[in-house]
Amino acid sequence: MGVGSVELVILGVAQDGGVPQAGCSCRRCVAALADPSLRRHPVACGVRGIDGSLHLIEASRALPDHLAIWSAALGLDAGIRPDTVCLTHTHLGHIDGLGQFGIEAMGASGVPLFASSSVIEAIEGRGLASPFECRAVEPGIWFQPSDGCGFEYSLVPVPHRDEESDMHAVAIRGPGTSILFLPDHDDWTQTLDMHGADGIREWFSGLGVGIALLDGTFWDASELPGRDVSQIPHPTISETLGRLGERRQDDPEVRFVHMNHSNPALDETSEEAGRVEALGWSVAEQSSVLRL
Repeated sequence: MGVGSVELVILGVAQDGGVPQAGCSCRRCVAALADPSLRRHPVACGVRGIDGSLHLIEASRALPDHLAIWSAALGLDAGIRPDTVCLTHTHLGHIDGLGQFGIEAMGASGVPLFASSSVIEAIEGRGLASPFECRAVEPGIWFQPSDGCGFEYSLVPVPHRDEESDMHAVAIRGPGTSILFLPDHDDWTQTLDMHGADGIREWFSGLGVGIALLDGTFWDASELPGRDVSQIPHPTISETLGRLGERRQDDPEVRFVHMNHSNPALDETSEEAGRVEALGWSVAEQSSVLRL
């Protein structure tokens, strides 16, 4: 049954470890253990097509929670199942839910799974591909994940620790706007150089982006005492804000996702979250619905 619009639900906003993170006794993780409303799941998105079809981007271990958030946000019955899956890369927090499609849980078969050939090869090598019909996708090619869904995907290559597979952002183009889902990349200089862009705005303009869900793993380099954040490649929110400055009239909307449990911007009342808002950008909220 058709629904008349394309809707993307933000199913998780945290880095791969989520909040609370295993083995952590920081204030935020302890609070989230005590209060489920403070929990933040690993980053993922769910897209509903105009025909009512359901398309999952990323498959983390929080899959049951993601599906519950998705169904509640769109007023659907519990027990929904994705019609397709799309993956950005093979780091554990983005694929450790694939096994739940198998006989131990959903017992699915032949679910179309879209990813680069490198990602599919890695998944097959780990023995995770059996519930899926894996379909390798070339970067830069627009394709519909299912007939009649009313939107298209395109994989956008970005540099990010490709020891097991390459990494692609996902562009989602609907009837009204396009969303760029970029949960991970190593740094802005490499990403912009890869695409021949002089700045973030120029790159977004070339992609036709109306909304960007951007890697916001860390706030700044001082965030993890005793650890060198530069050895965990991600652009910090502080750097991204420094490159963007204040939002201009024709700028796309930017929402930060993939935030580590240590990131102070996770607290909406924090000074850091206030700085993001003051510049005209935002921190993504779990269960938000974006219409394309």
